[in-house]
Amino acid sequence: MTEFLVDMSEEEAADLAFMAEFLASLLLTPPDRDCLQALRSMQGQVSLGRIGGYLGEETAVDAIRQILTAGSAEEVAVSLERRHTALFEGIFRQRSLPPYASAWDGTGRLCGPAVGRMQQILRDLDIHLEGTSEMPDHIGIQLATLAEALRRGRPDIAARLLDELDWCARFGAALIKADDTGFYGALARLVLAFKTLMTADEAAAQPLHDPATARI
Repeated sequence: MTEFLVDMSEEEAADLAFMAEFLASLLLTPPDRDCLQALRSMQGQVSLGRIGGYLGEETAVDAIRQILTAGSAEEVAVSLERRHTALFEGIFRQRSLPPYASAWDGTGRLCGPAVGRMQQILRDLDIHLEGTSEMPDHIGIQLATLAEALRRGRPDIAARLLDELDWCARFGAALIKADDTGFYGALARLVLAFKTLMTADEAAAQPLHDPATARI
Protein backbone atom coordinates (compact mmCIF):
# COMPACT_ATOMS: atom_id res chain seq x y z
CA MET A 1 0.00 0.00 0.00
CA THR A 2 1.45 3.39 -1.00
CA GLU A 3 1.99 6.31 1.36
CA PHE A 4 -0.45 8.26 -0.77
CA LEU A 5 -3.28 5.84 0.00
CA VAL A 6 -2.49 5.73 3.70
CA ASP A 7 -2.03 9.46 4.20
CA MET A 8 -4.69 10.94 1.94
CA SER A 9 -7.20 13.31 3.52
CA GLU A 10 -10.97 12.89 3.29
CA GLU A 11 -11.03 15.73 0.74
CA GLU A 12 -8.42 14.02 -1.42
CA ALA A 13 -10.28 10.71 -1.18
CA ALA A 14 -13.51 12.43 -2.23
CA ASP A 15 -11.81 14.11 -5.20
CA LEU A 16 -10.22 10.85 -6.35
CA ALA A 17 -13.48 8.95 -5.88
CA PHE A 18 -15.21 11.53 -8.06
CA MET A 19 -12.60 11.14 -10.81
CA ALA A 20 -12.69 7.32 -10.65
CA GLU A 21 -16.47 7.33 -10.92
CA PHE A 22 -16.37 9.87 -13.76
CA LEU A 23 -13.96 7.72 -15.78
CA ALA A 24 -15.92 4.57 -14.94
CA SER A 25 -19.21 6.00 -16.18
CA LEU A 26 -17.77 6.99 -19.57
CA LEU A 27 -16.10 3.62 -20.06
CA LEU A 28 -19.13 1.56 -19.06
CA THR A 29 -21.55 3.27 -21.43
CA PRO A 30 -21.21 6.03 -24.02
CA PRO A 31 -22.56 9.38 -22.79
CA ASP A 32 -26.21 9.92 -23.66
CA ARG A 33 -27.77 13.26 -24.58
CA ASP A 34 -28.34 14.34 -20.95
CA CYS A 35 -24.79 13.44 -19.97
CA LEU A 36 -23.43 15.33 -22.95
CA GLN A 37 -25.47 18.39 -22.08
CA ALA A 38 -23.98 18.27 -18.57
CA LEU A 39 -20.44 17.87 -19.92
CA ARG A 40 -20.97 20.76 -22.35
CA SER A 41 -22.33 23.09 -19.66
CA MET A 42 -20.16 25.71 -17.98
CA GLN A 43 -19.94 23.58 -14.82
CA GLY A 44 -19.04 20.53 -16.88
CA GLN A 45 -16.32 22.38 -18.74
CA VAL A 46 -14.87 23.71 -15.50
CA SER A 47 -14.92 20.23 -13.98
CA LEU A 48 -13.17 18.75 -17.01
CA GLY A 49 -10.53 21.47 -16.80
CA ARG A 50 -9.92 20.71 -13.14
CA ILE A 51 -9.60 17.00 -13.81
CA GLY A 52 -7.12 17.69 -16.61
CA GLY A 53 -5.09 19.98 -14.40
CA TYR A 54 -5.12 17.55 -11.49
CA LEU A 55 -3.94 14.69 -13.66
CA GLY A 56 -1.55 16.78 -15.75
CA GLU A 57 -3.51 15.87 -18.89
CA GLU A 58 -4.78 19.23 -20.09
CA THR A 59 -4.19 18.27 -23.73
CA ALA A 60 -6.36 15.17 -23.40
CA VAL A 61 -9.12 17.22 -21.79
CA ASP A 62 -8.90 19.81 -24.58
CA ALA A 63 -9.38 16.99 -27.10
CA ILE A 64 -12.42 15.74 -25.19
CA ARG A 65 -13.89 19.24 -25.08
CA GLN A 66 -13.50 19.67 -28.84
CA ILE A 67 -15.12 16.31 -29.55
CA LEU A 68 -18.00 17.03 -27.17
CA THR A 69 -18.87 20.22 -29.06
CA ALA A 70 -18.34 18.91 -32.61
CA GLY A 71 -22.05 18.97 -33.44
CA SER A 72 -25.37 18.86 -31.65
CA ALA A 73 -25.65 16.76 -28.48
CA GLU A 74 -27.69 14.22 -30.45
CA GLU A 75 -25.06 13.98 -33.20
CA VAL A 76 -22.19 13.62 -30.75
CA ALA A 77 -24.10 11.00 -28.72
CA VAL A 78 -24.66 8.87 -31.83
CA SER A 79 -21.04 9.24 -32.91
CA LEU A 80 -19.67 8.24 -29.48
CA GLU A 81 -22.07 5.32 -29.19
CA ARG A 82 -20.87 3.96 -32.52
CA ARG A 83 -17.24 4.45 -31.53
CA HIS A 84 -17.81 2.80 -28.14
CA THR A 85 -19.33 -0.22 -29.87
CA ALA A 86 -16.61 -0.41 -32.50
CA LEU A 87 -13.78 -0.21 -29.96
CA PHE A 88 -15.11 -2.35 -27.11
CA GLU A 89 -17.44 -4.80 -28.83
CA GLY A 90 -16.54 -4.58 -32.49
CA ILE A 91 -18.13 -6.03 -35.56
CA PHE A 92 -15.05 -8.22 -35.78
CA ARG A 93 -14.20 -9.52 -32.29
CA GLN A 94 -10.53 -9.97 -33.09
CA ARG A 95 -10.24 -6.25 -33.84
CA SER A 96 -11.95 -4.96 -30.70
CA LEU A 97 -10.44 -4.10 -27.33
CA PRO A 98 -12.44 -5.95 -24.67
CA PRO A 99 -12.42 -3.75 -21.55
CA TYR A 100 -12.02 -6.71 -19.21
CA ALA A 101 -9.02 -7.58 -17.05
CA SER A 102 -9.30 -11.24 -18.03
CA ALA A 103 -8.62 -10.35 -21.66
CA TRP A 104 -5.35 -8.56 -20.80
CA ASP A 105 -3.91 -10.32 -17.75
CA GLY A 106 -2.24 -13.15 -19.61
CA THR A 107 -4.83 -15.83 -18.97
CA GLY A 108 -5.90 -15.56 -22.59
CA ARG A 109 -9.62 -15.90 -21.98
CA LEU A 110 -12.61 -13.98 -20.74
CA CYS A 111 -14.13 -14.75 -17.33
CA GLY A 112 -10.69 -15.65 -15.97
CA PRO A 113 -9.45 -15.54 -12.36
CA ALA A 114 -9.81 -11.74 -12.28
CA VAL A 115 -13.60 -12.17 -12.16
CA GLY A 116 -13.40 -14.23 -8.96
CA ARG A 117 -11.03 -11.77 -7.30
CA MET A 118 -13.33 -8.87 -8.15
CA GLN A 119 -16.35 -10.77 -6.83
CA GLN A 120 -14.51 -11.20 -3.53
CA ILE A 121 -13.70 -7.47 -3.39
CA LEU A 122 -17.35 -6.62 -4.07
CA ARG A 123 -18.38 -8.96 -1.24
CA ASP A 124 -15.83 -7.38 1.08
CA LEU A 125 -17.41 -3.99 0.38
CA ASP A 126 -20.93 -5.46 0.49
CA ILE A 127 -21.61 -4.17 -3.01
CA HIS A 128 -24.19 -5.83 -5.23
CA LEU A 129 -24.02 -4.99 -8.92
CA GLU A 130 -27.37 -3.79 -10.17
CA GLY A 131 -28.40 -2.22 -13.44
CA THR A 132 -25.51 -3.65 -15.42
CA SER A 133 -24.82 -6.94 -17.15
CA GLU A 134 -21.07 -6.31 -17.25
CA MET A 135 -18.65 -8.71 -15.62
CA PRO A 136 -16.94 -7.41 -12.47
CA ASP A 137 -13.52 -7.29 -14.15
CA HIS A 138 -14.77 -4.60 -16.58
CA ILE A 139 -12.55 -1.53 -16.18
CA GLY A 140 -15.61 0.60 -15.46
CA ILE A 141 -16.72 -1.72 -12.64
CA GLN A 142 -13.22 -1.78 -11.20
CA LEU A 143 -12.96 2.03 -11.24
CA ALA A 144 -16.45 2.47 -9.77
CA THR A 145 -15.59 0.00 -7.00
CA LEU A 146 -12.37 1.90 -6.35
CA ALA A 147 -14.44 5.07 -5.98
CA GLU A 148 -16.62 3.35 -3.38
CA ALA A 149 -13.59 2.05 -1.47
CA LEU A 150 -12.18 5.58 -1.34
CA ARG A 151 -15.48 7.02 -0.12
CA ARG A 152 -15.72 4.41 2.63
CA GLY A 153 -12.18 5.08 3.82
CA ARG A 154 -10.90 1.62 2.88
CA PRO A 155 -7.32 2.12 1.65
CA ASP A 156 -6.71 -1.63 2.05
CA ILE A 157 -9.34 -2.47 -0.54
CA ALA A 158 -8.33 0.49 -2.71
CA ALA A 159 -4.82 -0.99 -2.81
CA ARG A 160 -6.21 -4.37 -3.89
CA LEU A 161 -8.18 -2.67 -6.66
CA LEU A 162 -5.14 -0.79 -7.88
CA ASP A 163 -3.33 -4.13 -8.11
CA GLU A 164 -6.27 -5.48 -10.10
CA LEU A 165 -6.02 -2.47 -12.42
CA ASP A 166 -2.42 -3.22 -13.42
CA TRP A 167 -3.71 -4.56 -16.73
CA CYS A 168 -5.06 -1.15 -17.71
CA ALA A 169 -1.54 -0.03 -18.77
CA ARG A 170 -1.65 -2.45 -21.72
CA PHE A 171 -5.31 -1.80 -22.39
CA GLY A 172 -4.81 1.98 -22.26
CA ALA A 173 -1.84 1.88 -24.61
CA ALA A 174 -3.82 -0.19 -27.09
CA LEU A 175 -6.81 2.13 -26.81
CA ILE A 176 -4.64 5.18 -27.45
CA LYS A 177 -3.17 3.46 -30.51
CA ALA A 178 -6.62 2.57 -31.83
CA ASP A 179 -8.24 5.94 -31.07
CA ASP A 180 -5.27 8.30 -30.88
CA THR A 181 -7.13 11.56 -31.63
CA GLY A 182 -10.55 10.36 -30.51
CA PHE A 183 -12.65 10.63 -27.36
CA TYR A 184 -11.70 7.23 -26.01
CA GLY A 185 -8.03 7.70 -26.76
CA ALA A 186 -8.13 10.87 -24.67
CA LEU A 187 -10.10 9.05 -21.97
CA ALA A 188 -7.43 6.34 -21.91
CA ARG A 189 -4.79 9.00 -21.24
CA LEU A 190 -6.81 10.20 -18.24
CA VAL A 191 -7.16 6.65 -16.92
CA LEU A 192 -3.42 6.01 -17.20
CA ALA A 193 -2.62 9.31 -15.49
CA PHE A 194 -5.13 8.53 -12.74
CA LYS A 195 -3.58 5.09 -12.16
CA THR A 196 -0.10 6.62 -12.05
CA LEU A 197 -1.27 9.19 -9.53
CA MET A 198 -2.95 6.60 -7.33
CA THR A 199 0.15 4.43 -7.18
CA ALA A 200 2.51 7.32 -6.46
CA ASP A 201 4.09 7.72 -3.06
CA GLU A 202 3.10 11.36 -2.72
CA ALA A 203 -0.13 13.28 -3.23
CA ALA A 204 -0.67 15.41 -6.32
CA ALA A 205 0.83 18.88 -6.12
CA GLN A 206 -2.39 20.62 -7.16
CA PRO A 207 -5.50 19.50 -5.25
CA LEU A 208 -8.81 19.58 -7.08
CA HIS A 209 -10.28 21.99 -4.51
CA ASP A 210 -13.91 22.84 -3.99
CA PRO A 211 -15.31 19.43 -4.93
CA ALA A 212 -18.87 20.65 -4.42
CA THR A 213 -18.62 22.93 -7.45
CA ALA A 214 -16.37 20.58 -9.40
CA ARG A 215 -19.02 17.91 -9.83
CA ILE A 216 -20.43 17.41 -13.31
